[in-house]
Amino acid sequence: MTTLTEGTHAGEFIVSECDEGMLSRDTVTIEAGSGVITAGMVLGKKTKAADAAVVTGSIATTVLTVTAVTSGTLSVGQTISGSGITAGTKITALGTGLGGTGTYTVDTSQTASSTTVTASAAYSTAYTGNTGNGAMGAITVSAGAQAGDYKLTITSPGTNIGNFIVEGPDGKFVGQGDVAAAFSAGGLAFTLADGSTDFVAGDGFTITVAAGSGKYKPYDDDNTDGSDIARAIAYSEVDATSADVKCVVVARQAEVKLSALQWATTNDATDKANGLADLATLNIIAR
Repeated sequence: MTTLTEGTHAGEFIVSECDEGMLSRDTVTIEAGSGVITAGMVLGKKTKAADAAVVTGSIATTVLTVTAVTSGTLSVGQTISGSGITAGTKITALGTGLGGTGTYTVDTSQTASSTTVTASAAYSTAYTGNTGNGAMGAITVSAGAQAGDYKLTITSPGTNIGNFIVEGPDGKFVGQGDVAAAFSAGGLAFTLADGSTDFVAGDGFTITVAAGSGKYKPYDDDNTDGSDIARAIAYSEVDATSADVKCVVVARQAEVKLSALQWATTNDATDKANGLADLATLNIIAR
């Protein structure tokens, strides 16, 4: 005897919506590579570029061709570096690559032979007129970071030392740190190295965290690209395995069946609880 399993139906997770769904629903883009999104799948939004990746690739004009992945995931907005690659080069669009091997469009035309390519969601720019010549080390971006420009400003200089403050893109205080010591706050982690010429008060750096694609993918509380926050629920099944696809979602003001919600398999009980709390801030209440 053959056993048949009935899948989830469009909208079956909904208990009630606002104004028959007219206010509760939106149409969004599911990012290519997200796989099959089932009805009731909890989704996040890519508001920041993925944190980091190390790959092997080459560049011809504005096409980056990746032949191997050592770690991480490539995404739009990342800044890439490597032997022969123009400083500040950024990924602007996906080609055949969906985060791994394949092609990507970059913003600077150039030729670079196959090399190790490091991609980062954040990069730093020294303030114009800095006296000190210390350099910013690698910047790690975690889930708490905001997309946009952070400001690091030296406040108390000293010989081979110094203190600084970091302000977020919203202008709010993020944390205080020391030159030549590890800093970690507000979703950023880095070390500002001391240079041969000491910093003076007012020296600093702009730290830019690249914005994400704004597309949706399955929510995972452990992601670092913004999709660690649950923002919607897929109304019906769509297939985003190999290409972006439009999807109707429940984005606000609704009651939903907890038992009918679908989750990425990487989410554990704590992740799901956090996702439900995120949805509650949108007045999507699971019962």
